[in-house]
Amino acid sequence: MTFRLRTTHQTTARKPPTASVPPPKNVNRSKQKNKTENILYFSWKAWLALVLLSASIGFIAYNLVLYSDLPSSRGTPKPGSSRSAPSRGLKQKVNQFKNELKHEKEVVRGNKTYHPSFGLFPHGCKWRAVTVAGSSIPEYQWWDFKRKKWVDERPAACTPTGSPAPGPAGWNFYQNTPRTEVRCDNSHCMYTNLYYNNGRWYAIVDGPNHVQHWRFSRNQEIVTLHVQDAWQFVDSVKWNIIRGDTIMFDFIYFIHPTAIGHWWEMLGPLYSNLKRARGFKRPCDQFVLLHLQRQHMLEWVRAMIAVALGVGLQEELPPVLIQEPTENAHTQITQQLEGLDRGTWYIFEHMIITKDLYTGGGRTFLSQRDAQEFRSLIYQQYGLPPPAPRALIPRTITFQRKSANRRVLNEEELIALLKEFGEVKVVEYGSTSSLYEQLLQMKETGVYVSVHTSNLANSPLLQPGSAVFEIIQRNWHWNGLDTSFRDQTASMGDIHHYAWRAQRLNETFYLYERDRIKVAHWPPEQCGTEECVEAHTKVDVKVDIPALRALLESRLPLVFSGTPVAKARIPWPPAVDV
Repeated sequence: MTFRLRTTHQTTARKPPTASVPPPKNVNRSKQKNKTENILYFSWKAWLALVLLSASIGFIAYNLVLYSDLPSSRGTPKPGSSRSAPSRGLKQKVNQFKNELKHEKEVVRGNKTYHPSFGLFPHGCKWRAVTVAGSSIPEYQWWDFKRKKWVDERPAACTPTGSPAPGPAGWNFYQNTPRTEVRCDNSHCMYTNLYYNNGRWYAIVDGPNHVQHWRFSRNQEIVTLHVQDAWQFVDSVKWNIIRGDTIMFDFIYFIHPTAIGHWWEMLGPLYSNLKRARGFKRPCDQFVLLHLQRQHMLEWVRAMIAVALGVGLQEELPPVLIQEPTENAHTQITQQLEGLDRGTWYIFEHMIITKDLYTGGGRTFLSQRDAQEFRSLIYQQYGLPPPAPRALIPRTITFQRKSANRRVLNEEELIALLKEFGEVKVVEYGSTSSLYEQLLQMKETGVYVSVHTSNLANSPLLQPGSAVFEIIQRNWHWNGLDTSFRDQTASMGDIHHYAWRAQRLNETFYLYERDRIKVAHWPPEQCGTEECVEAHTKVDVKVDIPALRALLESRLPLVFSGTPVAKARIPWPPAVDV
């Protein structure tokens, strides 16, 4: 679908350059027959020479691959050359992550806490969060790559602002017009000349016909700005052009900024779309992240974004434009992008926005192949071998503990039950936990048990044949929230996923009395408002041990015996009271 934002002109979508193919010429059939006969009389000696030559080339290629990891006698290869073998880069990455885990620690000085900083960052822009006692707005320090020290001044690389009008020498608007063009399909929209000013996004529409505003995500809309002539408009305002290809992320559940599980819903479809999008650069030139702060770009998040964007093993993230921090999540949504002047109009030359569930998109990868490829690339980012089927599923049961809301109140009973089926490892990851450390745990896990929270964000990263046992609180089903993690593991096609759901009032305990009084008596079919859903994020759960035992006894023998996922699948527990 193409929006015609100027009614007097046909909108033309940007297309990649294509080589012209000359039409086939007339062929003389008699000459073609003679050539065929000549081939049949080709000397047997020539055929033998060709066979020997092919074998020699194959042997040389085999040895080049086999010994490509060995040090070269000609010195260190140039960066980016084929001789800088990927495995060598992976070893460097592993050493980097190990060193960061060893040296990056949380430091307290007076009333300030300096948090560790590791993993991938945008080019030239590495930061660490600094929390101040009594303040909910974090401060940041920035890494000075020349002086090798943390400083308080934010580098220019952290706030890309583009080029002021009339743009760089030799540059011009696409098709010589500054008006906005948009081309959409079922999964994403591509924009040319998308405008940003003072916290809002605009499409410049010239022509007599009215075009209504439209939402590009659950929380954001594009305002159509009708002008008589697009050139007259840009000539009348101060503007900068942000050149190249830009990707925009709208973190739709912005009031839960650390709920990293929702990143799968954005990055899965985006990864698939970028693989199929024509005329769009991978990785992009920059990306925009709405509704979150830098402190919410955890190492886990940055690694996932890197794979989705197509960042190579030896590359850094593209520059990121992110909103200024504020104390309230509801006002964060309106904040200005950092470093951008409120009086200037910023024109994004080419932008892709993936549709979310609320604008007609999906929440998973477009194919199982994409999902498994993404999972392998995450491991590769950390120098780890890609997930692969195992001869025996290990009886290692990882229970991820939750220490805030949605805790398991009878945790000791739960752990005792799990120990009957295998070796139990209890982990608890936080915002500063290294993804490298988490991947190592996922790599050796056979069974993964957790309450439905961001804890389960690692479940799609399990090895093939592993199983997830999810504990879901009562009244948790609005808009498919209760199946969000199951949908992600299902996209992999090789991970078992089961759930026990609280279906009795005495299995869910509200942290706030007002929530208990207001919504505890609501049946599941009435808990379809955001108010009711939010109340059920602030609960603890008491697991029905006999019911969970029955579930484990019926499924684990199939898991440990290597039964295919489809054959061992059972219906998802319904959101009903019993």
